[in-house]
Amino acid sequence: MKKNAQVPRNAQIPFTIINWSNQRLVVGSPALCRRLGLNEPFEYLKAEEFTDTFSIHCSIDTRQNDHGQTYSYNTSSQELIFKSPHTVYRFNLNKFGNQVIYSTSSPGARISTPPFIFDDFSMLIQLEMLEPGTEASQKTDKANRQLEHLIGHPVIQHPSNDPVHPAPKEKASQVVIGTTDKFSFLSNVNLYFSGGDVYQESPPGQMNKVDRHGRGFPGPGTDFYLTPDKGYPPGVTTLTIKDGFSEATAVVKFDHDTSRKQVTITIESFTSKLCDIRDFEYLDRSFPNAICMAL
Repeated sequence: MKKNAQVPRNAQIPFTIINWSNQRLVVGSPALCRRLGLNEPFEYLKAEEFTDTFSIHCSIDTRQNDHGQTYSYNTSSQELIFKSPHTVYRFNLNKFGNQVIYSTSSPGARISTPPFIFDDFSMLIQLEMLEPGTEASQKTDKANRQLEHLIGHPVIQHPSNDPVHPAPKEKASQVVIGTTDKFSFLSNVNLYFSGGDVYQESPPGQMNKVDRHGRGFPGPGTDFYLTPDKGYPPGVTTLTIKDGFSEATAVVKFDHDTSRKQVTITIESFTSKLCDIRDFEYLDRSFPNAICMAL
């Protein structure tokens, strides 16, 4: 398998394990931490053996975020070891600040970061293992094509051969919309709001006041407004958006000009790896005026 030399990721982004050959793998110290469940509070299981084809939301440890919720977090540098009857796979996780550098030199091991929706946006980091001298079985390949991107409820199966859009050549930090137009989000971590009220229409016809986007399953989301009647307050509303560990912040201004009947959305500042405004489609749904934020 072709190896990626070094792959950096934020420490709060969990990794995915892919066991291409369906091997029985014994996990060395430290034990693998696997997140279970579809709703908060999540359960975290320390696994010393791995026999599944794949598992998402894995980490070395957990940590309580700024809101008292427990989430996956790679808290220190570690060597993650998987032992099969025939070989040993070693993955190095070297932590620098809030970043983790993933690397491996083991035969049959690989680290990959498949793009999601855009070629500059990734939800996952995958630690892959294939028994040397073998090929992935048809069963395993089928399972990989249905690798779960858990985005809200219910579970959405996202085929890996879905088209990936090229990143915009010019990153937009401002967009002008109508006073009843919705806005959207795309993120690879949970996002928390302050400085103004945010509402989301979900399910259709029902408006809910929300304080965040993600709830453990970040990705795309739409039908957001700043008032419960699908609109925006007159004048300026400044929304502060942070991840759960306050490692990145974006300040977004909504300027509702009532005389012109338009709202100008402007990203005033950000400290995340990526933050701009895009339009896209995903699973036959439109996501206009999406604030894309990635760590």
